[in-house]
Amino acid sequence: MAEGTWELAAGPVGEPTGSAVHDPELLRRIAAFERSDLESVSFLWHGAGRWARCRIRRGPGAAGSPAATVTLLALDGPPAGLTAREVDVVSLIALGLSNREISSRLGTSVRTVTTQVERLLRKTGQESRAGLGAMAVDRELVRLPLPGGVDRGSGIRVLDLEKLVAGEPSFPWGLRRVSGGRRPLRVGTIALGGPFAADGEETIRGASLAVRDINALACERGRPVEHVVVAVDPLSQESVRAGLAVLVEQDVDAITSSYASAFNPEVFDFAADYGRIFLHTNSWTHSVDMVRSSPARYRNVFQSCPSENAYQAALIAYLRAHPAGRGGRGRLAVIELDGYGCSITGAGFTAQVSEVGWAVTAVARVGLSVRDTDAVAAEALGDGADLVVVSHVSPEAAARLQNALTRARPGQESYHIYTPSLAGFARHLEPGGGGLTWSTVTGRSDDALGRRFAEAYTRQFGVPPGWTQASAAYDQVRMLHTAVSVTGSLRPAVTGDYLRSEAYRGVNGTYLFASPGQFAAGYPYDSTHLGLAQPTLTYRMSGSHQHVVPMSA
Repeated sequence: MAEGTWELAAGPVGEPTGSAVHDPELLRRIAAFERSDLESVSFLWHGAGRWARCRIRRGPGAAGSPAATVTLLALDGPPAGLTAREVDVVSLIALGLSNREISSRLGTSVRTVTTQVERLLRKTGQESRAGLGAMAVDRELVRLPLPGGVDRGSGIRVLDLEKLVAGEPSFPWGLRRVSGGRRPLRVGTIALGGPFAADGEETIRGASLAVRDINALACERGRPVEHVVVAVDPLSQESVRAGLAVLVEQDVDAITSSYASAFNPEVFDFAADYGRIFLHTNSWTHSVDMVRSSPARYRNVFQSCPSENAYQAALIAYLRAHPAGRGGRGRLAVIELDGYGCSITGAGFTAQVSEVGWAVTAVARVGLSVRDTDAVAAEALGDGADLVVVSHVSPEAAARLQNALTRARPGQESYHIYTPSLAGFARHLEPGGGGLTWSTVTGRSDDALGRRFAEAYTRQFGVPPGWTQASAAYDQVRMLHTAVSVTGSLRPAVTGDYLRSEAYRGVNGTYLFASPGQFAAGYPYDSTHLGLAQPTLTYRMSGSHQHVVPMSA
């Protein structure tokens, strides 16, 4: 199956005979599109044993040629973990056919179709036939040629195209590959909005900087990058679905994200169904377990950071080295966001801290927005804690809690999980609110690569980056582009195999997805090989200065 972009031309030019662009049935559909009033249409193509995603668009063509372009992306087989027969069934459901009508078209029994529909509902997590049909259209799972064709109007573009093709006897043009550089790599970035907008801003800027750097180096035959950014509030289903629909409409080749899939499982399921490479920094161990337990469904999902287990391990290492714990006299209080992957006081936590000389004196659980921070701080400090751990994903809420601790007890030592890595955290701190420590599983080191990135970011955006998501997003885009450039392919199966077998050194460390869960190992808690892992970093803030604290496992 030939990949690439073609435009209509006044002669039989294109790839050698036998390639996808000379499939007579596909050419008839392109001709039908040219004669229609459709602006764009996307579908799965299955012909001569080949599978591909096909997108036809209107746009400026070469002089003297019709204004339509055709883009093909070869697939190894049916996408979204479906079988060829399941793709047929879900395509016919989108047409509005009953089980009996589907069985007639496919030459099978009604009972068989009923079983297949029930299996599809379970596999896709849909609750109804209407949901299956909508999913098939939204995620471009309708395949052409459609068994039995289309004999009714639908208002669905891909089905309207199939209806038009019945009256299209021949294809009067050829296809000519679009000249110039190679087809761009179209990367979609899911940025967080709503209460997580500070992270989203860092993600957008870091990914955009990577796109700028890549395109500045792209020569005539290089692979440029087109960037599609969607900002979603992960707590709003409507916002998430609207953002994902844009990625489908823009036909992105790969997706990068921070931790939207941690708060909204639909993002994770969408990535599996869409079938393109999905790189995320959702550090939940649950996400790793899903990929490990269903490798076929999630084969293109990669976690570009270690799991949250490293957070607890880093905290234990810090407690072990802390002088207050010597002789078993350390007192530890915890303020944690209830849920959202921020609860660190799970099973075994008390025993673990006890082994290194500490006792848990208080645990205060708070919501996403914290109203009375002074009362929460008083609860945590009530028994004279030597150290207060704060685990909250919102930089504003975490900073307000830190301010309350400082007001209640000036000089109180605190240890945060992740959030001070964000540039927005420091902006909410009151004077005297420094003197704190924190850890992150995806952080920027203060080395030559890290400093060069920070300098470039500051020149581009006028403010310095935080210590985590900006550089993580930068690495994701650069890593994707490297995989596509080295393999010369936009096919997820090819680039996915590359990511699983080759290490990539980025600003935040080394990424290697060789484990069954396809996550980047962390040093020193997942791997003892620093050259093949990302270091779990501990930082200290003293006034306006931040620096990395050397730690051992």
